[in-house]
Amino acid sequence: MPEGDLHTSAPDVMTIESQKQNFMRQLTGAIDFGVDFTSGNNQTSLSSDASANYVNTKLMAGVSFTSSFSGQSGGSQTNLVEIQTLDGLFMSRNSFIMGLGDFLHSSQQQLSLRTTLGGGYGRYWLRTDHNSLVLLAGAVFTHEDFQSGSGQTPSQNVEALLGAQYQLFRFDRYSAQAQLLVYPGLTDAGRVRATTKSTFSVKLINNFHTDFSFWDNYDSSPTHNAKGNELGVSNSIGWTF
Repeated sequence: MPEGDLHTSAPDVMTIESQKQNFMRQLTGAIDFGVDFTSGNNQTSLSSDASANYVNTKLMAGVSFTSSFSGQSGGSQTNLVEIQTLDGLFMSRNSFIMGLGDFLHSSQQQLSLRTTLGGGYGRYWLRTDHNSLVLLAGAVFTHEDFQSGSGQTPSQNVEALLGAQYQLFRFDRYSAQAQLLVYPGLTDAGRVRATTKSTFSVKLINNFHTDFSFWDNYDSSPTHNAKGNELGVSNSIGWTF
């Protein structure tokens, strides 16, 4: 950042924060946990989310973790674990070159591990002190390993990437985030995958908050006997740092 006075118009200011002394103190994020229990069928559902973000005038970096477990005594169990990274190098105030990594394990979709790596171009089409909208476009490489017994051999595909991220800020009361990523198949023409997650967060005392989240993983060509849609809804308590 240049030294001395810096003049800018009010619409260009989203928020004002002090520059921290080191990388770790510059990080922002949240940790959330949720538990549900139903006595009628002894079903327990556990969910957890964590995220960390770093932004300066030249680059941005973010990582998120999502897990969901559901099971009942004497019945079937399902689990999902996903880690996603989205990084960007700013070309201008509103445009950036981005890199994306996504690692998904899903018992309902019989995925031992789906690895998605790629990149492309991103641009802020809306950026104010109350909300922002980012559009993404690029390409990814996907490698899929399936669970034993599924009858599927590992597969590799090249896919296009189209995405959008929206954020709504009311810093002293609530916030909302929504992300949609669509992967039309290139080497596997006709197949379309999509992932989406939306979270509405209400501030509680100090740095605590409660979240209401919806997520969905869609595959137009799932493996044999696997679900094309895996979705979930959760309510959790979390802490913001």
